[in-house]
Amino acid sequence: MKKAALVSLIVCLALVAGGTALARKKQIVKSMGGTVIPRFGIIIDAGYDPGLDNFVPGYKMLNVAIMNNSFNIIEMSPQRDQWWIKTKNGDKKYRVIGDLRTEDAAAWNNLPDKARTLITYPLLLPIGARQVIDLFVPDKVPVEDFEQVIIYINSLDTTFEVLARQ
Repeated sequence: MKKAALVSLIVCLALVAGGTALARKKQIVKSMGGTVIPRFGIIIDAGYDPGLDNFVPGYKMLNVAIMNNSFNIIEMSPQRDQWWIKTKNGDKKYRVIGDLRTEDAAAWNNLPDKARTLITYPLLLPIGARQVIDLFVPDKVPVEDFEQVIIYINSLDTTFEVLARQ
């Protein structure tokens, strides 16, 4: 009888603990561009240069700078990280491409080797690193009106909503 009660108690505790872990809410952090994001030690900012619009046919480019001032290496994942922008009206969130190689192989293959090297999605942000990530925005999206970049970094299990300085 005591064994059955003990087993029942352990099973109940496991279910409660497991349910709490599964019910964990995704973390969203809001920040101004160019400022340190507390608890993460990173700085994120973004800018749009219309001079880069014809670099990859069919896309406009948005440059996002990330500085890792933390004491941790940040893993980046071309397959699992996700990127969006919001424009000044703020009504709509547009998905943008962080890794052109996996999202549009035809456009990637038409680029010169040197260009591919420059715009390759990073796999790590080392301690103290400053990395520019080029985002590819479909031509139909009004990127010139963007005011917010939204990044889900899988390794941190966090979404960062960054209001860009312009």
